[in-house]
Amino acid sequence: MRYHEDHGPLARASALLLASLAEVDVAVRVEHPAAAVGVQSGAFGGPWVAVWPYAVLPETLPARPGDPLRLRVRFLLHADGPEATAIEALDRILTGGVPYLLAEPVPDTLWTALGARLRVALLCEVAVQVATAAPRIPRVTEPPRLDTVSLRRLTGRVQTPGGVALVGMRVSAADGTAASYTDTRGHFELPVVADRPVRLAVAGRGLLLSAEVPAASAEPVVITCEIQEV
Repeated sequence: MRYHEDHGPLARASALLLASLAEVDVAVRVEHPAAAVGVQSGAFGGPWVAVWPYAVLPETLPARPGDPLRLRVRFLLHADGPEATAIEALDRILTGGVPYLLAEPVPDTLWTALGARLRVALLCEVAVQVATAAPRIPRVTEPPRLDTVSLRRLTGRVQTPGGVALVGMRVSAADGTAASYTDTRGHFELPVVADRPVRLAVAGRGLLLSAEVPAASAEPVVITCEIQEV
């Protein structure tokens, strides 16, 4: 599998590490440490090393919109096959000046998490950046305009078909401009735009209803909710 610089951060980190390992004359494959074929089975012959990314760690978060996100990608390197071959491959990496080697032991718990058997291995860490797009802010070409509207008071009652007041029901304008709760008598009051029809949303007791109030209506609104009374 080939990894190109113009792909995502994991692909770029893999490409950088594979290129560095190629300089020390070690044949490398990207392969899960629990794979049943390939390096683990010795199918390739000669000194082979398997590389697997197992963690992505954030290094710095963008300070401003558009700043890059810096990440550190950690890799597990292990060799299999005949014992002498595996040691030779890892020795080439240790003595070859690979810049990404991490001076930390491989946690035993990592092998368990990956479902692989414990063996001699190395850790590498590659830093990469992820470009983030700055939000596009539209250019303001005209001064802001302030529109004024007249408000009217909309009153009403929420009740059952039998006329029982429903207390604590949330009554709101569907556009989110105003909201109120019914009182102990089921009454509510909302400021709404005058001379415009209003769509109300009624929520509570497991119900979600809507009602349309005409613009010319000046009488209190009665909203009847079908509800099972216990």
